[in-house]
Amino acid sequence: IAALSDKLQGVVEQVGTEFGTVEEEFTTLRDEVTRKNSAVSIVSAEAGLREASCSKVCAGSTGRSTSAWKYFNANGITIAVDMTACGFVAVPTVTTAMEGRSVHWETTGSSEVYHATATSFSIYIYHASGRSTTTNAASWNWNIEWVAVGYIC
Repeated sequence: IAALSDKLQGVVEQVGTEFGTVEEEFTTLRDEVTRKNSAVSIVSAEAGLREASCSKVCAGSTGRSTSAWKYFNANGITIAVDMTACGFVAVPTVTTAMEGRSVHWETTGSSEVYHATATSFSIYIYHASGRSTTTNAASWNWNIEWVAVGYIC
């Protein structure tokens, strides 16, 4: 029984040491995340301010060859942008621009965000002469570049 008691005491001491190491690693990681998140400062938000450590910057593109443009009307097209991977829990602030190979400088609408939610938004592109077609958009590699800043908790 004494041998088992000594062995058990050794296991308890080892677990205590390992727990201390895990706790130290956790503290280090938590502090690193806090430092990184502190670089993002949200000074106003529609739904009110939250803990600074919950802020996140997330960016993306619909892709030059993968943008899913859809017909809207004779002078316009639209695209839905998925931000689900960002993990926002409220509608973020979204800034957009259209990138492409040709003619996009003649359009309007690339910076106007519609139907924004925590997971998506839409853009409508207008061209007065009707050149905003899904075929032209694909041929000219039009895509929406975006940056969103919001909360993840």
